Amino acid sequence: MRGSGGRLNIRNCTIALLWLAVAIANAQTAVIQTITVKGNKEVSTEAILAAMRTKVGQPYVQATLDTDKTTLENLGFFQAVDVRANAIDDTNREVIVQVTEWPVVKEIRVVGNKGLTTEEILKEVDAEVGKVFNLRTRAPSVQKIEALYTKKGLFGRVEDMAMLVDSPGTLSISVIELTVNSVSVQGNTRTKLSVMKRLIKTRAGDPFRGEKWTADLRRLVGTQWFESVRNIENQPEPGKLDLIADVKEARTGNFGIGVQLDPRNSLAGTLKLSDTNFRGSGQSVGFSILQGTAGGGPSIELDYGNPFFDDRGTALNVSLYSRLIYRFQGSGFGNNDSPTEDDIFTERRTGAAVSIGKSFNDYLAGNFAIRFEDIKTSDLNTDASTGFIQQDGTLATMTLGLTRNRRDVDIDPARGDWFRLEVEPGFANITKVGGDIADSLGNKNYIKTTAEYRFYWSDQKPRTRNELESPRRVLAFRARYGVISGDAPFFEQYFMGGASTIRGYEEDRFWGKQSFLTTLEYRLPVQKSLSLSAFMDYGGAWGGFGTVGEFTQSRSTNLKLGYGVGVSFRSPLGPLRLDLAFDDRGKTRTHFQIATSF
Repeated sequence: MRGSGGRLNIRNCTIALLWLAVAIANAQTAVIQTITVKGNKEVSTEAILAAMRTKVGQPYVQATLDTDKTTLENLGFFQAVDVRANAIDDTNREVIVQVTEWPVVKEIRVVGNKGLTTEEILKEVDAEVGKVFNLRTRAPSVQKIEALYTKKGLFGRVEDMAMLVDSPGTLSISVIELTVNSVSVQGNTRTKLSVMKRLIKTRAGDPFRGEKWTADLRRLVGTQWFESVRNIENQPEPGKLDLIADVKEARTGNFGIGVQLDPRNSLAGTLKLSDTNFRGSGQSVGFSILQGTAGGGPSIELDYGNPFFDDRGTALNVSLYSRLIYRFQGSGFGNNDSPTEDDIFTERRTGAAVSIGKSFNDYLAGNFAIRFEDIKTSDLNTDASTGFIQQDGTLATMTLGLTRNRRDVDIDPARGDWFRLEVEPGFANITKVGGDIADSLGNKNYIKTTAEYRFYWSDQKPRTRNELESPRRVLAFRARYGVISGDAPFFEQYFMGGASTIRGYEEDRFWGKQSFLTTLEYRLPVQKSLSLSAFMDYGGAWGGFGTVGEFTQSRSTNLKLGYGVGVSFRSPLGPLRLDLAFDDRGKTRTHFQIATSF
């Protein structure tokens, strides 16, 4: 009996295991009979089914349905996705795909933008009006909008980009921009606040533009009214910025009596009164008398400038003068026969000049100028045929100029470039001639056209807003070309040679109706106010009046090389420069000037 009972239990267990195996087999071989998609309106059923791995006729696998749900969510068209299987019978399953689409985009609304227009922002948005919003377009759209802010020199970020619940069909893009909370100046004890506001273009409430604020600080430095200009930025709350220009006033008024070296007359006594920021108004006034020891009478000059002539950014400059120009130092252009009793050849130019300038933007400016002069050669010995040229008379010119200035700091550039194109029609009436020139009385009409380009490069990092006055090692390049069409008098030709053109040669050694000049200069700062330099000048003038005395000239292009070393120093009177230069034959010449080379 015990033996038969044991056999019965074994048989029952075997039957149970067989039924369990059948049940497992039936479950594993369940097949997808149908797939039903619900809730879709704009996205087609075919597109949804094509994205799914689950297909009709395939075995039912729950892991595959879970993957399909994730795939449909990643399409970006749906706010919600549910994928589940229902049993039709023991071997068949029905798959239900329930989706909730994002609304169709009827409007794209941008809020919080001031620095960029809505049209500019919409060009960076991948979502389209009339189509279902796709969540996948949000991240790249945000990245492109924020990249555009950076490209435009602005600080902005997208706080949110989403479909509005209370306004179906409206896609809202919320932007947070860094805006200027306040702009102030401190330390200006002399310069009027109204003048500072004219120089500073950034205003409270504006989107913060780093380049614009830097240009404001650069403009303050360029006036040379301040010993230092320091940038202070405070952020009182997120998205707001307080800007402060902390300045230290410099002495702008000068009164001086003394002796100075001059590249044209070697030694001169001077009397100067000037102020480049008269009574803190930004206007400049100046009066000077210069009397050279070589004689010829004094040079007198009266100047006035107003950079804020009107509210439209117009600058006015007026100059009245009687200047003595020392030409061709030495005996009659290098000839042993002297054209004058005192062995000096001079021109006295008495006249007036008026210039009006206008800035179009931070980089581009134009100017219009007129000039009237009476030119007279002094104390000539007209009884002898000596080496000189005399063409005395009256002159009137008009100048149209266009300047593009992209230098980082005007008074000591380390990066950027500068370009100027100038056209100067002129009219001269020659009333007296003499020397080595044929009869050339009467009217002279001509046009001078000059183009100049300058470029600056430094191997040191660019100056920031807090380093505008920090010295840099600089490689500077200049190229200039000029041409005269028409019949220009001798004194209106291009003159080359000397401290401001080809160093290593006499002042005005070359002249002509065409000129070309290139300069390559390396500047090494020793301290803030002192720097050393090495330079090379290459150029000349040709095609004008012929050779006089020993000053040979060329009818065709004939360029000369000058090179050397120099030292420059920033002083209250302006930049001082002393150069030791060599000509192409190795002869040395020292040049001194109260100005930078370029």
